[in-house]
Amino acid sequence: MGKRIVSALLCVFLLCLCAGCGGYKEGQSFTALLPQNIFSLDPQTATGEASGMVLDSLFEGLCRIDEKGETVPGVARRWESNEDATEFTFHLRPRAQWSDGTPLTAQDFVFGITRALSSSTGAMAEDMLAIVNARAYAAGEVDASALGVVAEDDHTLVIRLEKSNPDFPSLTAGAHYMPCNQDYFQSCQGHYGLSSEYLITNGPFTFASAYAWQTDSGERSITVTRSETYRGERKAAAASVTYLIDYDEAYDTDPVAALSSGEVDIAALTAVQAQAAEEAGCGVLAVDDAVTGLLLNPQSDKLENTQLRSLFFKTLDRADLLSRREGAVEAQGIMADCVLWDGEPYYSQGTQAYTPQDLEATQELPSLLRSLELDEMPSITVICLNDEESINVVNGMLVAWNSALGNAFNLEPLSASQFQARIASGNYEAALYTLRAGGTTPYDVLKSFESTASPTLLQNEEYDSALRSLTFDLASYQAAEQLLQEQYVFYPLFRDQTHYGTSPNTRGITVSPDLSVSFTNARKR
Repeated sequence: MGKRIVSALLCVFLLCLCAGCGGYKEGQSFTALLPQNIFSLDPQTATGEASGMVLDSLFEGLCRIDEKGETVPGVARRWESNEDATEFTFHLRPRAQWSDGTPLTAQDFVFGITRALSSSTGAMAEDMLAIVNARAYAAGEVDASALGVVAEDDHTLVIRLEKSNPDFPSLTAGAHYMPCNQDYFQSCQGHYGLSSEYLITNGPFTFASAYAWQTDSGERSITVTRSETYRGERKAAAASVTYLIDYDEAYDTDPVAALSSGEVDIAALTAVQAQAAEEAGCGVLAVDDAVTGLLLNPQSDKLENTQLRSLFFKTLDRADLLSRREGAVEAQGIMADCVLWDGEPYYSQGTQAYTPQDLEATQELPSLLRSLELDEMPSITVICLNDEESINVVNGMLVAWNSALGNAFNLEPLSASQFQARIASGNYEAALYTLRAGGTTPYDVLKSFESTASPTLLQNEEYDSALRSLTFDLASYQAAEQLLQEQYVFYPLFRDQTHYGTSPNTRGITVSPDLSVSFTNARKR
């Protein structure tokens, strides 16, 4: 009798506990916004933030990056490396499946990585060149059998590297490391990933029908549905997620209103918007994955010359700029706080990886102007977000330049959507820009400046070549960072965060430093 009473009370307690969670239920539908159109969802070739957001729901790699920036199991339930971190053995979940019920095996990862390294994809990621014989295979000098990627059995994958890289598992969260089923890929006859009809997936969500990806102008969207074949750590709580490509402009101009109304369940916000969202009862998520600073556009006619760009950096009063932002934390360089090397912060204490102030550099200005056949320093306009703090920081830049460079300079405040559009189109001279890390490795940051990146911040063959030649050790990262610093494209000022708002009736959506947004644990009331 007593045991039955205790059991009954325990059941009541558990029911109350669930009710006390605010009635947030599984099996709900969610809506998110995509920053641009998507043309392919082939993980080995797709590019851009929008494709990455959707691919994170549809696919799962060997590892994932969680909301804390930690590398956690994906399809690989565990892994180990040899003593010098040049060989990694990944043990896959034995029940892993594709969305069509086909078993997922280590060979699917071998084929996916081989495809990504093939010159036929035209989208090779430099971090894969660390794999043994990857450069030779990409150049057509050896066949795929020579690659350091081996399926020892259906559930054991071994990857061998040219040089030590203790952080390699975090790289396998990237889309280009995703598995690809060779038989299915070949059956698509060139259509793989170009529509929902030609894609099988292995992530927590999948396509429910051939109509899940709508491409009609004005109605473009992608809807993913909870996968019944996914065998990860936990089944997705959300029933579906709709990613809107075409949507009301008001969602961009007033994202807090869109969140508050429940029309949108998650949206990227500025710091000012995040404060307003919190006051409106929305959830606010913050990721320590960004650095804000001055971005110069080398593709602008006025800023093509590297020496001229250097003067805009060397004449800044760093102490004054830092004082113009309340509670500012100074950036040590372009790497955000989430970026690690061998499990430790990338920058050691006291590192200053930015251009120091050097007012004597202006003594070179007369001869530089003569060589460029200019009468005076070009007057440039700095675009920034239309908030008091951003405008105050840019005004500090203008004050320094007006004093040191002998000309008048301008600022142009913009809404968040206008600012993003200008950066994406390259229609700017300078900007107070927030650079997101895009992951937790130095490579994730450095690749933001390669010529094929979106948005395109720098087009420089010497820098691109340096990225292609990376050996993924600390010295090679630092050398590439130094080369980038000498291009005078980005001047880091503030350690920063990326903010997201979630609708008041939503819980469990998470965001990670690698730009992924997870709906796996999302619930709604």
